Amino acid sequence: MRKTLGLSKLLLIPVLLSLFISLSSVAFANNFFAAYNVAQQGVTVRTLNLQQVGVIPTGHPVDGIAAGPNNDLYMVNRNHIYNYSLTGALIKDFQFPDPGIIYTDISVMGNRVYVSYKGSQRGVSIRDLNLNQLSIIQTPFEINGVAAGTSNDLYLASGNRLYRYGTNGQVLATMVFPDAGIVYTDVAVICGRLLATYSGSQKGFTVRDLVTLNQYSFVPTPFDIGGIVGGADNDVYISGANKLYNYALTGQLKQSFAWPQANLVYGDLTK
Repeated sequence: MRKTLGLSKLLLIPVLLSLFISLSSVAFANNFFAAYNVAQQGVTVRTLNLQQVGVIPTGHPVDGIAAGPNNDLYMVNRNHIYNYSLTGALIKDFQFPDPGIIYTDISVMGNRVYVSYKGSQRGVSIRDLNLNQLSIIQTPFEINGVAAGTSNDLYLASGNRLYRYGTNGQVLATMVFPDAGIVYTDVAVICGRLLATYSGSQKGFTVRDLVTLNQYSFVPTPFDIGGIVGGADNDVYISGANKLYNYALTGQLKQSFAWPQANLVYGDLTK
């Protein structure tokens, strides 16, 4: 017997779809994403309690990752920039024609994608969300990490230095740490503060002023940090080897998670 839906049930379908979309948006807002490499390659989707709620396997390493504005992710590896949906579908794979270019990190703010690169050239590529290049900022140094600010500016990490650039290429501020053995590896912006991870002669992350780059505080860690992203409660999430950590900005370890494979390496994080 053929069944038909009543009018009331038909009217209910758009309401349920709208509710699903709203709940999905809330769920993604309360998650963060961690790239992983070596034993496996891809991105894990985790709650703020470090519980895994999804994975996006990739056929390539992920050296940098940034959340996009359309329920999507941007990733870099070698001379490729990738755009994936949160369901794991590959939207676009952009390959720079010069194989000597190595993309090192990526950040998204509004409708712009910022990608740092080293190798045969050094600097930052500014692109639209479809990965079309709009402009470049050439730098005389290699960039380990890039983070977009909220005032048409960028934060760059290189060696024992942190830089603030305007998106027009103007240098706005430079901070040189007096210990040349410090290597800044990643940067992120959270609640009006700049976070920068470091390794080398010391290990941990520093909390700094967005304008002057002056240090407010720092948190030492017993491990090298692969990536950092701000949390929702004056805290941060960081990666190190096969572990994910949640630290308060005051330095207290709140929670941690260890993947059972020791040769899985968590890297860059985004939210």
